[in-house]
Amino acid sequence: MSPSHREPEIGADPCRSGELGRLASLVDPSLDDLARELQMRIAVEQFDTPVLLLDVDGTILDGNDGIVGLDIQRDDVRGRPVWAIDTWDLPEAAGVLTPLVEAGSQGRAGSRTLDTIDDAGPIRLSVTPVTVDDESVLLVARLERLGANEESDAILAETTQRLAAAEGIFQAVAEYTSDLVCLHETDGTFTYLSPSVRRLLDLEAAALVGTHPVDLAHPETRDALVGALQDVARRGAEPIRFRHRLRHRNGGTRWFETVITPIRNTDGELHQLQSSSRDITEQRENEQQLLKQAFRDELTGLPNRALLLDRMSHAFATARRTDQPIGVLFIDLDGFKTLNDTLGHYAGDRALSKVAERLIAIVRPGDTLARIGGDEFVMLCTGTEGAQSASLVARRILEAFERDFVLDGREVRLSASIGIATTTGENDSNAVIERAQTAMYEAKHNGRGRYVIHDEVEQSIDLERHDTEAALRRAIANGELRLHYQPELDLESGLIVGFEALVRWQAPDGRLIPPNEFIPLAEETGLIVELGRWVITEACRQASRWRVHRSPDEEPVRIWVNLSARQLEDPDLLGFVEDTVSRAGITTDEICMEITESVLMGDGDSASQQLDELRRIGISLGIDDFGTGWSQFEYLHRLPLDVLKIDRYFVQGLGTEPDAAVIVSAIIDLAHALGLIVIAEGVESKGQLEVLAELGCDQALGFYFSEPREAAAFDQALSRA
Repeated sequence: MSPSHREPEIGADPCRSGELGRLASLVDPSLDDLARELQMRIAVEQFDTPVLLLDVDGTILDGNDGIVGLDIQRDDVRGRPVWAIDTWDLPEAAGVLTPLVEAGSQGRAGSRTLDTIDDAGPIRLSVTPVTVDDESVLLVARLERLGANEESDAILAETTQRLAAAEGIFQAVAEYTSDLVCLHETDGTFTYLSPSVRRLLDLEAAALVGTHPVDLAHPETRDALVGALQDVARRGAEPIRFRHRLRHRNGGTRWFETVITPIRNTDGELHQLQSSSRDITEQRENEQQLLKQAFRDELTGLPNRALLLDRMSHAFATARRTDQPIGVLFIDLDGFKTLNDTLGHYAGDRALSKVAERLIAIVRPGDTLARIGGDEFVMLCTGTEGAQSASLVARRILEAFERDFVLDGREVRLSASIGIATTTGENDSNAVIERAQTAMYEAKHNGRGRYVIHDEVEQSIDLERHDTEAALRRAIANGELRLHYQPELDLESGLIVGFEALVRWQAPDGRLIPPNEFIPLAEETGLIVELGRWVITEACRQASRWRVHRSPDEEPVRIWVNLSARQLEDPDLLGFVEDTVSRAGITTDEICMEITESVLMGDGDSASQQLDELRRIGISLGIDDFGTGWSQFEYLHRLPLDVLKIDRYFVQGLGTEPDAAVIVSAIIDLAHALGLIVIAEGVESKGQLEVLAELGCDQALGFYFSEPREAAAFDQALSRA
């Protein structure tokens, strides 16, 4: 008989397919891949009917003893594609069985019939996908020689017996799992609960049989539980994963991540449900702590910049509809650095908390007070009548500072400078804050302890900005820029493994201008592209100079430079970087680039494409100041990152604030799980360093090791490294 095939019989043999589909309930999703595969093989062995266990690509993982009757030897077929069995014609079988395997990998059962190379009759191969968990699928292929109808009843009886034995395996596995494993009626009623329910909820399994899970559900997540049960019962196709809370006997609650899987009877109909629930309470608490940290200032409990920007966007949208002005007040304490230096950081923190308490007392319902960093606060005032109303609030703030602050029995006098900006709902919240900040600087310049409205000084500020821009252009052209370097140390070896390059402006009068005084202007005017090219060029040259201090077999010392949003918009960026690296005689793994969240707030897709291209040519990429914006969590899996830098804000609390270690530990674990190197910024004490090392941080930089210095200061250190 010449080999041939018949058309696919999708959904054929629902009796057998339904029974094999129940094998999903025999596998504990919490086990590793090898253990789950072993459980599945044990279950398949319960069938004397010829059965093959396949991977989703059609590779034969194993078979039971029944395949021997079809002249198929287990040792001969393991690791081979199912269409490569000598029983049928190979070229023909590949074209017939490949679509069947592909359908199975997508969750669809089906069968096809092939004539064999012998005269014993055709063989029907029925494939059933078995979902072990949301990500793992195996294919069970049953082989049946057609023309053996007299054996059908015996096969069905044998299958039923084997399934009963397999259910015994399921219960034996469930008895020892640490998760809560349950069987349910189709309406959700418990028919079986694993003994782990006693450890997890302090309840007895026998007492819960016949009850409904909704009786244990916390009101806040009850709808999620009921909806998942109803959805699986209605669709009966694929497992559903969700999170919810269950009540503990002691009156508390525990968080669980649950997977509900449908189980079919021998007629292919929904027979019961199986659920596996893992206790994620501790994980949930860590997530909530990170969420709180993402939107709240840890010291004062006030909203931070991220939450302020969110509330501003909503307030501005309302203002655009109502045409009602909004006032933004930028509040900066006068002489706070002197207080910190004189009385210490602890007293400084106490002062900030006291200031926050007084400002909170002034905030009107519907307004927002935020601490956006250091001694800087921003108040968002809605429902105002423009600058006049905002001025009234500013005067109340200044009056509040007329009373001394008491810090540990010591009376301390503080004042504040306030800048005011008003808007009727523009789109750029950061621009409004910057206008208010500009007005605040003018208030300080005019004598401190007062407020200034931005519109009244805008003309003079614009003239000053124009003069500064012209001076910066001359600085770039005349070589007045300098790079200072701050070393990054490996916490295991103690060696210098990299440097962060920081640009400075050496003015003609000898004054060293810090970047915060000219980088924002460079960003605004577009000069940042030209300035950024200078930084990249100089960093590459310095990497080449430092090569002489390293032996050929040593890892190169990496230099990190910042990339701005404007630079990522430059279509010539990639070509410039490649050319600069080549001319410096270094490799791309000696120059690294870091971005902040603000880089991606605009055209994130365009920025991502540029970063992909840089990564392609070998440039390592890092995300800077991690933890200061919630949306950064999205970027961790979307961007081609190599390094995560923990913001100094979180590092400052290590060794003194218990919550700080929990948050930093969670960030390190998350980064390592994604294969990222973790660098802690702003290390200022031995205690912080010891905690970071204990938590598994990879590298660190900060004043504890060295302040930023000129390159020559590190030549000797690199020679010893």
